This record gives sequence, structure tokens and C-alpha cells, in this order.
Amino acid sequence: MTPEIFAEALTCAREAAGLSQTQLAKSASLSLSSLNRWENSGSLPRRENAETLDRILGCGGSLLARHQEAKDGFTLPPWARSLSHIEAEARAAEAVIPNMVPGYLQSPSLASLLFTTARPWMSEEETAKLTALRCGRLHQLPHLRVKAAFPMFVLDALPEEIRAEQVTVLLKWIETGRVAVHLVPRGSILLTPGSATTVYHFPNGEVAIAGDWSGGTVLAERSDHPALLGGVSSALAAALPARESREILEGLR
Repeated sequence: MTPEIFAEALTCAREAAGLSQTQLAKSASLSLSSLNRWENSGSLPRRENAETLDRILGCGGSLLARHQEAKDGFTLPPWARSLSHIEAEARAAEAVIPNMVPGYLQSPSLASLLFTTARPWMSEEETAKLTALRCGRLHQLPHLRVKAAFPMFVLDALPEEIRAEQVTVLLKWIETGRVAVHLVPRGSILLTPGSATTVYHFPNGEVAIAGDWSGGTVLAERSDHPALLGGVSSALAAALPARESREILEGLR
């Protein structure tokens, strides 16, 4: 049992909510001495108390996950707590996107279009900066190899000029040997995973999984890994082989 990981998460969540220990203890109908002990790594609360704290602090299950990790004696390594660390430490990634070209492989025109549509209030300068960051990210990760699966209809739906640029970018990445593209045939859809999902593989055999939602990128808890890994495997199985996908892209030039 390692109470420290729960103590750290509880303290951070309480402070982020703007509550004192006294206020939180009162809201959760807990004794102040117990809460103080938990934040100082003196012990772990019972699960029902951890659930109450998670709910009151609006943690959405993350505090409860830290409680389970502390109880099991498992703690997340540093690279699993930050996407930037994950990207830097990973050596391979499988990106499955049900409705778009993965961000790592987007062309400048497509990335700019997506940012402009999603954030119309941004200035042209801000959009240009975000576009440069997205399109340059994979260049900054020279050790990362990417296997990407996405539907053909994504390319079909793009304006002709953007599609031509996007196809060129994809083929250039494929030529580097670092990227393999697996197109999902026309007429097929990806039922799983339900959102953009990337599985990162590390030299020691560990994996981390990130999902893109409306609120941003979320790192999946270990308990969610089996279902997400199954969804990614199913999507790759439904997609065309890399060689056939490349031939289709060359035909779109």
C-alpha cells in the first residue's frame, strides 16, 4: 500500500476546488482529523469515503483511480502522467481516428481548417501558431513510429486543394519509413473506438492510451486499457494493408 499517491491527488484536487480541509470535511461528512491524516499519507480512506471525495471534488473518477493504485501498490510512472512525456518516451504509436486524419499526419491546410472551424474567435496569428505546432509535432519526435488508421471518406470529403496537399503529406511520411497508413475502405465505418484513440508503446513493454474528447486529450486509466486495446485492434483489422493503402493514396495525387 502506497498512500502517498492518493494523498498528493487529494490535496491537489481540494486546493483546485478552493476548499480548506475543514470545508471539505464538512461537505463530505467526514472528520477533520481523518481528512488531515489522508492528506499526510498516514493512511488510506475506505473506498466509500474515496468515492464521496471524488464526487464532491468533481474528479470524475480520477481520485478514485489514485485510491485504487495506492491500495494495490501500483503507481503511475512519470511518463504516464503527461502526454508530452509519453510522446517523448514512446517508440511506437497506433492512432485510430474514426472521422479525421490523425493530428500527427495532418497537412497545414487541413489543420488550419480544423482550428478555424473549432475556434472561430482566434486570430489568424494564433491559428497559424497552432497549425505549426500540430504539423511539426512528429518532426520533434524522431524516435516515434506511427501506425495510423482512418476512413477513406475523410479524404473524399475534403476540398480538392486540401485533399491534394493532405495526400502529399501522407505519402511523404510513408516514404520516411516511420509511418504506416491503413485506410478504412469506402462504405465501411469504425464502430470502435468511439473517439480518436492513440496507443503508445514503450521499450519496457508498457503502454499508455490517450483519447481525444471535446474537452481535450484524456489519458486512460489502466482499468480501461483492455476495452480500448480491443477497439484499436478491431479498427486495424478492418482497415486495408499498408501497401494497398499507399497505392490508393498514390492514385489520389
